Amino acid sequence: MISRIRGKLVSAGAGRAELKCGFVTYELMIPGYLEADLVGRMEETAEFFTMEYQENASGNQPIPRLVGFGSGAEREFFELLIQVPGIGVRTALRALKIHPARFAQIIDAGEPAMLTELPGIGKKSAERIIAELRDKAARFVSPEAIRPSALGEDDLTAVSALIGLGLRRGEAEELVRKAKARGMKSSGELVQIALKERGRKTAEVVR
Repeated sequence: MISRIRGKLVSAGAGRAELKCGFVTYELMIPGYLEADLVGRMEETAEFFTMEYQENASGNQPIPRLVGFGSGAEREFFELLIQVPGIGVRTALRALKIHPARFAQIIDAGEPAMLTELPGIGKKSAERIIAELRDKAARFVSPEAIRPSALGEDDLTAVSALIGLGLRRGEAEELVRKAKARGMKSSGELVQIALKERGRKTAEVVR
């Protein structure tokens, strides 16, 4: 079983990353929160903590897949999440657009409405996740991982504007944080840069 892999990062996007290890290039499925961190690291050495699973394709033989995470704790949280009835590997990967530490904080606080803002998570699934994992999530909550998601007054104004334009709250917050990292401060600048970033990502998916 492959539990950890290191190599040159050659691509990252659309839920996947490619890692060149010698003469072999491995494809890994990755969650959204990790994809955003990898975009600026092309051709650099990267290490993933991995898990393997067999994906059952209808009418075909199971397909072996490798799923990558940034740390052992992130992988452990994912393994816990997919134990919840109705939450498979693909669903869990889509839902993890936010860092596992933030996801765990929401579970620990018992806030199903916030989970429903994540892709693939409906009301019943959110309630089931909290019921199954609330007693187990606290150890994954990391203040260091959560602090970057704290938003100021101008940031929240920008988030509200983006939501008004049809974005989900989780996506809006992620885009605003990226805009802040580029030095934008006013709510107007944050909205403008966030919309440009979203447009770029949409174009990449279409291609």
